[in-house]
Amino acid sequence: MTKDVSAARAVVFMGAAQACRLVVTFLTAPILGRLLQPADFGLIATSAPIIGFVTMIQNLGLTQAIIQRKTITKGQTNTLFWLSLFLSLTLAAGLAVLAPVLARYFQEPRLTAVIWVAAMLTVVSVIAEQPMALLTRGLRFKLLAAIDILGIVIGAALGVAVAWYTRSYWALLVPLACARVLNLIVSAHAARWLPGRPVWDEAARQMLGFGAGLSTFNVLNFLARSADNLMIAKAHGAVALGFYDRAYKLMLLPLTQATWPLSRIMTPILSRLQDEPEEYRHTYTGGVSLLMLAVQPGVLCAVMFSDATVALLLGSKWAEAAPIFAWLGFAGLHQLFTSTMGWLFISQGRMRDLSIVGLVGSTSTIASFAVGLPWGPLGVAISYVVSDYVLRLPFTWYMTGRAGFIRVGDIYRIVGPHACSLLVSAAALAPIKAALHTPSPVELCGALLLTYAVNTAVLMLFKSKRRLIIDALKVARQGVGLRRTP
Repeated sequence: MTKDVSAARAVVFMGAAQACRLVVTFLTAPILGRLLQPADFGLIATSAPIIGFVTMIQNLGLTQAIIQRKTITKGQTNTLFWLSLFLSLTLAAGLAVLAPVLARYFQEPRLTAVIWVAAMLTVVSVIAEQPMALLTRGLRFKLLAAIDILGIVIGAALGVAVAWYTRSYWALLVPLACARVLNLIVSAHAARWLPGRPVWDEAARQMLGFGAGLSTFNVLNFLARSADNLMIAKAHGAVALGFYDRAYKLMLLPLTQATWPLSRIMTPILSRLQDEPEEYRHTYTGGVSLLMLAVQPGVLCAVMFSDATVALLLGSKWAEAAPIFAWLGFAGLHQLFTSTMGWLFISQGRMRDLSIVGLVGSTSTIASFAVGLPWGPLGVAISYVVSDYVLRLPFTWYMTGRAGFIRVGDIYRIVGPHACSLLVSAAALAPIKAALHTPSPVELCGALLLTYAVNTAVLMLFKSKRRLIIDALKVARQGVGLRRTP
């Protein structure tokens, strides 16, 4: 099986899982939004940065080290596992002790029990990460997709059932708990892996160094991504945070659902192509181009019709989230591409450059939150988006293209045609938006189809994108891998 065939089939498998996740999320989000209150979502959003931080650092970046490494032994994986587990147990115990203090700080007594339960789930998560990494390293994407779908469907069903019968915020933790437990049980059985005696050698030390560099970036990035929730919760309360969190999650949904599964495919594949620069460049360019083609038009349409999108997906009581969603979605248009640059740093082992990007990005992001905070959640969103385009975008592109197989010129050649197609699509939607003050769901679907049609038509004017689209259609029709046009 060629690399192209493997990559294309992997995209199909993981794409099916994410399509399932997207459908389930869009079905359950309106239900949960109507069964629960904004303060319930705000409560879980308040705990999310705390738990997410622990989840982020407990692995030490060692999962990606396993995937990126060309060769690895069972003893080395055991070493990484025991290190991660020890750190996870230590952090979970610390969270249990700090939970009452955090509850008093946020003036939310319910937060104590939420943190206790979430801390236990972090330990389950770190145990499951090792067999999941081995399955990813083995390119067993069909099985990984099946695990995802199983967790998504069962977790969503249980979450809605709990919300229906209890009207309790605990329903929001049920899908997470279900997914993590299923990941552990199924992946450990499929990988036929049990922890054993650790082996500490030079390769293990190198992987620990790799993981430390990746962890530095992840921690910095996470602090920046979570600071807005903590600052809004403290300054404006759980209700304001509930509106902001729902808008942010809604904006992030198509981005994460598209980039996360693709990153699980591209990182191991690009890692295997480190000695083949031309194939590496071809694989990355094709992957991110198709990603932008699939997601950016939908994000653009949702941003331009933000009021109707929020009302349709969340309900009328979430109207205050619409302008926040629109601003954040504008940043999402470029973040869909910029976020994929992590694949390049990781697969090439450029941890120092990645850490610099994380430091500059996190510092400027937190500063932008502080600037916009006096004007509430909307002020935070506007300040963040302006600083994102002015500072973080050009700096990240420069750092990515200064070394490696994808240069700055390659980045502009990838993005340029998509920027043109989005501008033309926005111009086509503008008169429709002016005419339809409150578009119906049917009219909104029509606008969405028009956006994709215009976007694709403009991209077809560019030779490189036209070849890519034609190749992608061949893959869809024939069920075989992408092949370059002679």
